[in-house]
Amino acid sequence: MRVIELDKKKRYVELEVEDEDDLWHLYNMIEMGDQICGNTTREIKVTRGDQEERVGRRRVFLCIVVEDTGIQSFTGKLRVRGKIVSAPEDMNILGSYHSFALSPRDRVTLVKENWTSFFEERLDRAVKKSRPKVIVVTLDDQEATIYIIKDYEVHEVVSIASNIPGKYLETADRGSLRSKYFNSIEEELMRTVKDGTYTIVLAGPGFTKNEFGKYLKDKHRALNIFEESTSSVGAPGVREVMSRGTLSKILEDTLIVRDSRLVDELLSRLSKDPRLVAYGFGEVEKSVNAGAVETLLVSDRLIKTVSLNEKKKLEELCKNAEKYGGRVFFIGSEHEKGSQLYNLGGVAALLRFQVN
Repeated sequence: MRVIELDKKKRYVELEVEDEDDLWHLYNMIEMGDQICGNTTREIKVTRGDQEERVGRRRVFLCIVVEDTGIQSFTGKLRVRGKIVSAPEDMNILGSYHSFALSPRDRVTLVKENWTSFFEERLDRAVKKSRPKVIVVTLDDQEATIYIIKDYEVHEVVSIASNIPGKYLETADRGSLRSKYFNSIEEELMRTVKDGTYTIVLAGPGFTKNEFGKYLKDKHRALNIFEESTSSVGAPGVREVMSRGTLSKILEDTLIVRDSRLVDELLSRLSKDPRLVAYGFGEVEKSVNAGAVETLLVSDRLIKTVSLNEKKKLEELCKNAEKYGGRVFFIGSEHEKGSQLYNLGGVAALLRFQVN
């Protein structure tokens, strides 16, 4: 995401959406009551006699007060709907409703009703574009699945069946079926990476991943390819990869890995030494006030759903934790570990010492 202009005093920021991850960040930044301004198209209606007719669309700049937002999974766009508060006078549309359908390369101005540290932290995340692009392919001799590791989720792209008979059923065309299988994976991979440079991780049990790795390197020498042994394929295989050294190094700055590590540490302490963990707002607040909080974890979903009064209390909690030397992390809730934090109340802390 690119910041074109920012004014904290007037509480507005003009942004350019660069990719789909930015749409997700923007979705989390926008709150009810904020204003969204930008170029859009609006239907033109004229009255002829007693009837109103639609005669086309006109490109206009207008502002709405946000009442509803949502990611449209089937279009990959962020829809923002609200009442029009600024528009060309000749259109006579003030007070009516309009929806922005935002996609990559769109520019939009966001005017915040409440300019909070939560918003600034999320904006800072979106602007820092040093995140690597990573694809994980889990495969064995029966099936391959391609995944893209995103900021907020592990996205499954496609699964490919090998149609190769079991290893105990040798057939004359086994070799040609294997070549066809590798070619199918390669085609889907190249279709996925065409929009940018990716690091590719091949993972799975046995030697199929190594054989495909050699096949791929021979044909595409410029690709950055790693191989990782796992005990399974599919989603369990990806989870194994994410806990290994190879992907951790590649994704060192990627939030999904960072979030997973923090929540894993929380769950580990809960099972081994629960005295060094606090969860739920009341217990965490007590620990913060005692200066015991080393790391404070706050769920994105909690921030998005609580009332303004509760949000202000959360913000004060974060400020106090930092005042006593604690570190604050906002954890995405759209992956497994983030959901686990949300189910613990959405706010938790790793402690320096036990609080009585």
